[in-house]
Amino acid sequence: MSDGVHPAITDPAVRAHLARLAARAGTIPSGATDAAGDDATRIAELRANPSWVRLPDDEHVESIDTDADGLALRLYRPRAGHRGTLVFAHGGGWVAGDLDNNDALCRALAAATGAQVLSVDYRLAPEHPFPAGLDDLERALRFAAEGADGLVDPTLLGVAGHSAGGNLAAALALRSREGRAPGIRIQVLLCPVLDAPDPDRPSYRAHTENLPLTATGMQWYWGLYLQDAGGAGPKPVPGSTTGVHAAGSVPVEAAPLRAAELAGSAPAVIVAASVDPLSDEAEEYADRLTASEVPTTFVRREGVPHLFLVFPSTPARDEVLAAIAPAVRLAFA
Repeated sequence: MSDGVHPAITDPAVRAHLARLAARAGTIPSGATDAAGDDATRIAELRANPSWVRLPDDEHVESIDTDADGLALRLYRPRAGHRGTLVFAHGGGWVAGDLDNNDALCRALAAATGAQVLSVDYRLAPEHPFPAGLDDLERALRFAAEGADGLVDPTLLGVAGHSAGGNLAAALALRSREGRAPGIRIQVLLCPVLDAPDPDRPSYRAHTENLPLTATGMQWYWGLYLQDAGGAGPKPVPGSTTGVHAAGSVPVEAAPLRAAELAGSAPAVIVAASVDPLSDEAEEYADRLTASEVPTTFVRREGVPHLFLVFPSTPARDEVLAAIAPAVRLAFA
């Protein structure tokens, strides 16, 4: 293959999209994450992404702007009827993104599942590092648990997120399990970050360049989000749940895979892309949840990279959302 696309990306529609990007840029851009230069310049480039737009409402989904005491939110409501609400955190490596960058994904998720999606404009690092974004997501979940000014059924709630947002959703699910956040019926984790960057993981070793997310990029994001923690660090201290493992190590609420116990967690839906540094940790988390007798739906999409769910509508995105929809509908039945 000579179109400039990573050879492991074999999905035809996804490959065609990336080939168009490569034709314009000369290579598959890993964004500012892999570039040389100061952090402020790289962050500004990420936050100025021109592809982040709010789509017009259509016959399938309407969108409603609201807020939780100043925290901006956007509710996506299926017009054909809905049951349940997913409180959603967008991607962007914790340092970029807003209510627009996952707009198309939120609309597609609402349409596929028949659930409302309440997207949260949480605070970003490095100005607001861990756990600010997680605290904002919890704030939105509490707003939903109070009825969100009549917009949602407070008894039918879940959490969801994409990429870094999947990390926030998984961490909030741990808080919910421990009774430190409102109860939820499901957690939907789309290509999530679930652990600190680990260069020894096979998926990290295999995905180092010419991809929308690389191992280097993930390490850069992590350093901006979790400014006082180390890298891969130790495994969980026996008996720990959330919080930190040991002095100076990684907080479990930043790396949910490190939780010593997952039993009692909300049912989970986890999506992984095969050509992604994060794919191994997603599968490991699904395996641990299953071993803890937590109902878990795991979908690994072959031949696609990280971010495939936010590319222009492709069969890969639509088929994955169709595959996870039954678990979401069951949770809210």
